Amino acid sequence: MYQVIRMPFRQPRRQRAARSLLVTLLTVAVAGALTIAGGAAQATPDGNATDAASRAAALAPRRLPLSWTPGPAVRNGSQCRTSAVWSNLAACGWPGPSNTGYPAGQTFVRTVTGGYVAGVDNEVIDGWRVSGGIQVRAKNVVIRNSWVSSSFGGASGSGVVNINPGASAIVSRNLLDGLNATHACVWDEGSSMTVTGNNCQHVNDGIFMWATTVGVDGNGDNFTIADNWLHGFTTHAANGHIDGIQTEGTKNGVIRHNTIDVSQDQDSTVALWDSRKSTANVQVVGNLLAGGGFAVYAEDYSPSESNPAGGYSVTNVSFSNNVFSTVHFGCVGIYGVWFTRGAPTDGWRRSGNTVLETGEAIDAGNPHTGGQLCT
Repeated sequence: MYQVIRMPFRQPRRQRAARSLLVTLLTVAVAGALTIAGGAAQATPDGNATDAASRAAALAPRRLPLSWTPGPAVRNGSQCRTSAVWSNLAACGWPGPSNTGYPAGQTFVRTVTGGYVAGVDNEVIDGWRVSGGIQVRAKNVVIRNSWVSSSFGGASGSGVVNINPGASAIVSRNLLDGLNATHACVWDEGSSMTVTGNNCQHVNDGIFMWATTVGVDGNGDNFTIADNWLHGFTTHAANGHIDGIQTEGTKNGVIRHNTIDVSQDQDSTVALWDSRKSTANVQVVGNLLAGGGFAVYAEDYSPSESNPAGGYSVTNVSFSNNVFSTVHFGCVGIYGVWFTRGAPTDGWRRSGNTVLETGEAIDAGNPHTGGQLCT
């Protein structure tokens, strides 16, 4: 089980748990790759994609042009500049109930109970209703326009979609429901993944990138997480410590234009740690974030906070143009936005981060509430 104490600060995890504007923002999908609205990659009758090249391109981590800024919270009037945004997510340009998950009017062409194993390279699961979760054990699997649920009794390391070591997947426009008893919507130990436009709910951690072997790169690396709505978290799974997106060591990824709503006072919207290997080259850009203890963690702590150089590191991790909301707590998280102990090896890389309701710029530190600095 996880070894964690957070009163009030999150302590290191040492052991593994057996653990748009949807985008008017960019049309980042490579031509021929899966689109957010429903999927451009077509399947032959046997379920294999007809355009392997564009599928492979879609799996590669994508980088934003330096000139890109989201600006959704100020484009559609005053409601988008207050906590009322949470009742108007799509109208204000954020992922929410009306622009994530399977498309309205979706017809489910296949029903599967007891779970499903995707074990064939290039397999396409399109418009399925699956209970019991999906295990991805092949390369370039596509899961789209589907409703996938699972109840794993709260087991750590469980996923509504579980990408196994060496596998890779595109997970797009699905309802992923952990039924308050599954660790993550996507548990990723694969070689690469793209997760876009999903409605993720009723899990302990929304998306978790896990380094299968301590100190070894490959599994849980190379990811794009974009345009998802992560919400409705539960403490009744895994170790009960909630994080919207989390890793204990990952490399080469983008977390872009997601809505992450953690109504609880623990733990975070995004947590980038390094207990199992170094975390490096991760962009967190243009997200709408609320809640948790501290809203964001990105810290070296292996083997200890006092001696991070002796273990793994957190480097080249940036937070830019993110919008933080006080809808739940005056400090965004109950304590603040940025974890106040420790820092990435090469320092915080912050630009353009603001508090939605006050407009306060918070690149230099935590926000204020009632005239007091959040700590």
